[in-house]
Amino acid sequence: MRALRIASALLLFGAAGLTATVANPEYLLAALALALTLRAMAFRCLRRAIQSTLPIVLFAGILALMQWASSTPVSSLPLRAIAVILLTTTAFRLLPWTEILSAVRPGSRFFGLVLFALFVRHFVAIFARESQRVLQARRLRLSRPWGPGAFRSLTSAVAALFSRSLTRAERFYAAQLLRGLAE
Repeated sequence: MRALRIASALLLFGAAGLTATVANPEYLLAALALALTLRAMAFRCLRRAIQSTLPIVLFAGILALMQWASSTPVSSLPLRAIAVILLTTTAFRLLPWTEILSAVRPGSRFFGLVLFALFVRHFVAIFARESQRVLQARRLRLSRPWGPGAFRSLTSAVAALFSRSLTRAERFYAAQLLRGLAE
């Protein structure tokens, strides 16, 4: 089972690399359909798979809108970006991380890289949790999301998000410094 998951992830990484170089719209649409199907299977829920793709779809839409607004032909770049992101994130989700991480021994060449990746993953999870909390608090407090003061409220919420995340990161770094890991 582990070998199948690793082989599937490597195949998806290869498909993402190929998708990044191809500009054929039919291939890109087929890759998008395949990536969304595999993502829904990996998430075990179509709704969660679609919700998690909304930020990249929004980014690609803005990219296409900017190309259109500047009177340049809309390229296949937005479709490629969506397909590559969906394929790579699905591949990362398929990898058996606990087994891979347990195979890396302290003192080996890859241990520092793995430790750094775990720290980055930890901070991304903290940032995601904090952003959920701050934006939910703003949504509960605000009666009209588009009325007067809404932009100022959003600005304050984002500033609070960065402030809280920075404070948590400083505490984490201080704890690592005390343990002798942050040199």
